[in-house]
Amino acid sequence: LLVLLILIHYRKCISMNESIPTDGVYMSDSNTNVKDAPAFHENPYCKALNNAKDIQFDHADVEGNAQNGPVVRLSFASLFDALGTCLKDESSVLLLYSLVHGNCDFQEYVLVRTDLDTLLMPILEMLYNASRKTSNQIYMLLIILLILSQDSTFNASVHKLVLPSVPWYQERLMHQTSLGSLMVVVLIRTIKYNLSKLRDVYLHTNCLAILANMGPHAHRLNAYASQRLVSLFDMLSRKYAKLAELKNDKALKVMSDQMEADIISDDTSTELHIYTDFLRIVLEIINAILTYALPRNPEVVYAIL
Repeated sequence: LLVLLILIHYRKCISMNESIPTDGVYMSDSNTNVKDAPAFHENPYCKALNNAKDIQFDHADVEGNAQNGPVVRLSFASLFDALGTCLKDESSVLLLYSLVHGNCDFQEYVLVRTDLDTLLMPILEMLYNASRKTSNQIYMLLIILLILSQDSTFNASVHKLVLPSVPWYQERLMHQTSLGSLMVVVLIRTIKYNLSKLRDVYLHTNCLAILANMGPHAHRLNAYASQRLVSLFDMLSRKYAKLAELKNDKALKVMSDQMEADIISDDTSTELHIYTDFLRIVLEIINAILTYALPRNPEVVYAIL
């Protein structure tokens, strides 16, 4: 697995004296000046993985793909099940990310599976134990969830799949909880952990983006998930009010060292702006649930009231 990951993620940079080919070049940014932008040779291993097909489908299409070279065929069902048992290993998470991000066929296969808990439960358990993970590991898990949550079928499916129990969740007993409710609870827990420990804006935005994607498709969120969502808004609004008050106090206070006052004020303004964005997204999530899924979510209404 490690050798495979090295092969698919290695990029050989084209040196300045090498002629840049018209095909098979990866540019880091299309808007950058060609002279300044780094260029990379095409990676055949990455291309093979991204074009891999499910062995159970499209047997007749093999000849049709002949002009693009041989196509790797493997059992997506076996791969899906194997990944589900190995996701506690960081290298397996990276392979899943590579497949979901690069291979459209595999991504579609994952989205139509009815047993999404096979992949999602290990991912959610790792996010639950975020304090034992590095920020890079947490990013990878969140990006996988973010890619999947862009699909409306996925968002509908997770709310319909009911889990008999969640043995690794310690704070309270989780019986007959939908996978969607568990995702909301774990993502909000990750947000609160990030606010207190990592304080990483990008990580926070990813969590909120997943919740925003799920919002319009929420279906019978349980009482605990609804209460956590409202408490997240409450916590962010209190933090916002405190920062706004601090900024006003500093604006009124005359300090002997004006430069120091300006630096402190800038820091407060930046943090206030960040919390303003966070609050706006949380309000959008709640608004999406109330606008598109109100009759299906009485617990959310009750928690707000």
